[in-house]
Amino acid sequence: MVSTQRQNLPIVAYQTRKDHTTGNPTMSLARALVSSLLLILLSANTIAAESPGFRYGGEVYAGKKLPTALQQKLFELEVQLNQQRRQAVDEYAIERYMTERAEREKRPLSEIQNELFAIPDPDDETLKSFYDANQARIPGSFEEMKGQIADYLRSQLRQRRVSAVLDLLKKEKGYEVYLTEPEAPIVEVATKGYPFKGNADAKVTIVEFADYQCPHCKDAAGVMNNLVKRYGDKIRVVFRDFPVNRSGISRKVAEGAVCAEEQGRFWDFHDLAFERQSYLKAITPAQLAEELGLDLPRFEACLGKETTRTRVSASLEEGRALGISATPTFYINGRQLHAHGDLEPVLTEAIERALR
Repeated sequence: MVSTQRQNLPIVAYQTRKDHTTGNPTMSLARALVSSLLLILLSANTIAAESPGFRYGGEVYAGKKLPTALQQKLFELEVQLNQQRRQAVDEYAIERYMTERAEREKRPLSEIQNELFAIPDPDDETLKSFYDANQARIPGSFEEMKGQIADYLRSQLRQRRVSAVLDLLKKEKGYEVYLTEPEAPIVEVATKGYPFKGNADAKVTIVEFADYQCPHCKDAAGVMNNLVKRYGDKIRVVFRDFPVNRSGISRKVAEGAVCAEEQGRFWDFHDLAFERQSYLKAITPAQLAEELGLDLPRFEACLGKETTRTRVSASLEEGRALGISATPTFYINGRQLHAHGDLEPVLTEAIERALR
């Protein structure tokens, strides 16, 4: 759980400008922002201090006795809470920077805001280019999805602008946020019988739950290959299917991967499926198998088996029981990794920590 100790509150490392003039608009705004920030932080710690538990059918469930999916859900809520706390501090720091700059340069605050954060509307060419590159996962025609794509691209650009300003604050003001991250619960994740890379007896086991139509999962596949090359026999990477795409295509591809594994070619099929991700709506698992030179009659016979469907369904159901809600999801020695931003450095840090 998130600690409620005072030293674990977010603290902004920011140079303080000496100004004792009570009528100064910069300081008035700063005081208002500080008051709002403190309310958010105090509220956050009050929530985090609660230890959820419940009685059901004569049994009391609390702490480590809570069901796995509930433990995971509570952890995710703590992560969301921390994200809100970090965002509150970041917003305060950015607002303070803009206010100080507006006063120093004798310019309206709105002018500084527009300079830093004005977002242009994407043109049709940009929208169409994005649609074409991601058509496999967009549930509609270009005209139907055009507005949503524009909103998404504006949101992404806005986030990049925010990140750029925060980087500027780190350089100019030594800005840092001190925040204790919640620790994920350790859970049992089945690995026996599932395909893996690396050393079967490695100190660090990474389990990935993924969907073949998930773009981030495609990126993760390359990252996992890099990590296996870098760490060699120090790690084991286990792949688990979590086909949640509503099209049903991901499930069929996952079943195809099971049948490729039967012929000793799981990872070849896995890599090719991600490589062909944009075309998975138009091609079949059998076509992927043919491209790899697999025994097609044997492959197609495998696709028709109930055991093949059961294998994929079992992986999906375990993922749901663990409380997984997005792909890719990673477990490092049974502890779910909260990955945000660039995946490779986050995984690298988690591996290094587990190897100590």
